[in-house]
Amino acid sequence: MKSKVLSLILAVCTFCSLLVSPASAVSGDSAVQMVQALGILDGTNLESPVTRAEFSKMLVAASSYKDSVSSEGSGYSLFRDVKSSYWASEYIRCAVSEGWMTGYTDGTFRPDETVKLEEACAAVLKLLGYDTSALAGSFPSAQLSKAAALGLRDGISLKQGGTMARRDCAALFSNLMTAKTSGGQIYAETLGYTVTNGEVDYTALTLENLSGPYVAENGSVSLPFQPTTVYRNGEVSSSAALNQYDVYYYDQGSSTLWIYTDRVSGKITELSPDAASPTSVTVAGATYQIGSSSAAYQLSALNGGKTGSVVTLLLGMDGSVVDVITGSDVESVYYGMVESSEKVVTEDGDAAVQTNVTVICTDG
Repeated sequence: MKSKVLSLILAVCTFCSLLVSPASAVSGDSAVQMVQALGILDGTNLESPVTRAEFSKMLVAASSYKDSVSSEGSGYSLFRDVKSSYWASEYIRCAVSEGWMTGYTDGTFRPDETVKLEEACAAVLKLLGYDTSALAGSFPSAQLSKAAALGLRDGISLKQGGTMARRDCAALFSNLMTAKTSGGQIYAETLGYTVTNGEVDYTALTLENLSGPYVAENGSVSLPFQPTTVYRNGEVSSSAALNQYDVYYYDQGSSTLWIYTDRVSGKITELSPDAASPTSVTVAGATYQIGSSSAAYQLSALNGGKTGSVVTLLLGMDGSVVDVITGSDVESVYYGMVESSEKVVTEDGDAAVQTNVTVICTDG
């Protein structure tokens, strides 16, 4: 019976085996992750259209004014349809004062209207220092051509008149960071960021404000904020639900939550460099670095840890062991539908087995 229970555990604990750090490039979400880490974009609905008010906030967040302009009203407004108490009044005032955006001749800004491709490109070009006198032709063809030449439109399939969605803005501002200004500098470097091999290194920025790792003891974890951006195993997710034994991190400043569900169950075959103070553990033929003092103590001989013990390792964003489940908790039973499975690793016929199986669980 025990082996059957362990098999169920092994099937489920390897569910969602992809593990990616928040600063890693992940398929089509790399641009999204980068601009979210820089505070330019928030939220998870990437297909929703972007309003002029929202775009003004993005422009400010992508400029040297990112730390000096807030949503607190200044007491006055430049436009009759933007009250001083409006959430984006300060962002709009900054964007217009700097010449990145303009209002309309009737004295309105129309903050709830959507942003078109040519408007977005024109604004970003001004951030780079390209004014209309430096462009060949007239609006909007001149702006669209220059934006394409600088790579600002890479990853954006829209044509003139197309409405910018949040995903399009993510691509635009990601391209902006590595584009060159009119003076020949890489734009991100003018803001104090480091650019390596054509990519903005925002790892330090992300980790500097990161809290964690934590382990969810149940599904009712109370966070000190309401997440607007959630990553689950490195991919953008619309759900912030935490299940028992999920590993999570968060950045309260950007209202971002990272959740990792990667687990490995099996028999301990080695503790290195020794059982008294291990820094790595080998389970079912694979070796994992121990990433927390709590996990090190749980696996050590001081707490009864030894080779031959059956454990479940909870892995964090860098693949290291954050926590360890032992005893009766290891034998928890999960139910679901098996979608696929990979080979079984055995060691000299011993019972140290790891089966990589993808399972759709009843809890989602």
